[in-house]
Parts: sequence; C-alpha cells; structure tokens
Amino acid sequence: MTLQNTSFMRPVHLPDGVSGELWLGPMLGRLRGFTEDMNELHEHKITLILNLTPTCEIEEKAPAYAQALTDDMNIAIRRLPITDFGVPDDDTEFFDLSIHAAKVLRSGGRIFIHCAAGIGRTGTMATCVLLALGMTVTQAVSRISDAGSGPETNTQKDLVTRIATRMQHREPVETSQ
Repeated sequence: MTLQNTSFMRPVHLPDGVSGELWLGPMLGRLRGFTEDMNELHEHKITLILNLTPTCEIEEKAPAYAQALTDDMNIAIRRLPITDFGVPDDDTEFFDLSIHAAKVLRSGGRIFIHCAAGIGRTGTMATCVLLALGMTVTQAVSRISDAGSGPETNTQKDLVTRIATRMQHREPVETSQ
C-alpha cells in the first residue's frame, strides 16, 4: 500500500528563536478542492496569507478562490500581485511586505505564501522573508529550496540580491512590542 501526502502546504525551517511558522504552496483551490485547502489552512492555524497572484490569474486557475477573496475568509490576506515568472514593478512594496512577514513570524504568527504553483514568486518572497529574519542569502535560498521553492528566473534572483543588499543596512527584524 502506498501512502500519498495530500497536503498542499510545505513547511519552511525557520531560524532559531522565531516562534511562528512559514508554509509555502500553490494557489488555494488550484490543484484540489478549495474547501479542502481552506480546511488545511485552518488546521495549521494560519493567521496570514501572502497572495502573490494577479486577480485575472486567480479567476482563471481557481475560480472558487477568486470568489472567496470577495468575502471574509477569516484569515488576514495581504496581496502583492506579480505576473508569472516576474517580479514587482517596485521593490519597495516587496521589501516592506518581507519585513512585515518577518515581524509576524517573530511574534508567533503562521503564514502561508502562494502564487499559482507555489514555486518561483512564492520562493522569491519566502527567501526575502528569511533575509529579513537575519539569514544570509545562501542560508535562505537553501532553506526555501528544501521546501520545494525558490527564485526561478534571473529577474527573481536579481530581486533577491537587491533585497539582500537593502537588508544588510537594517538590523534583523525583532518582535514588535
């Protein structure tokens, strides 16, 4: 008998001292039922979803999720639409969202990051969140790769490099009091 892992969420091993949880995966309702995905988010007590997918892509690939986004999903959602295989037009909002996510994780929050497949855009954001938590690029890329994601294109890799440079001029994110 072969057991299958039906979870769509993949955990990221966070740095020591970070009490939250970070999970990566595909768009809700894209690969299996939307309700099943929502139930899993609730089982893991997800407190924040970082949605990196444009509305038109959600409507095409996961109509039930697109509809749910117009309602109250009982989970906070921050959206930063990025085209598939792309990066945001402006690094600042991406940088700020990385810092925000790191603060949420430091304070014990549980975050789920997704794009369509949960690989490139998701991995780029997750890598930058780990940078905001004080990891080096090499450490962050390795941890996100272990979770099955990572920057896929040169523009995504270049964005990680730019964000890493900005992070070097900041102190690692601490829990806000």
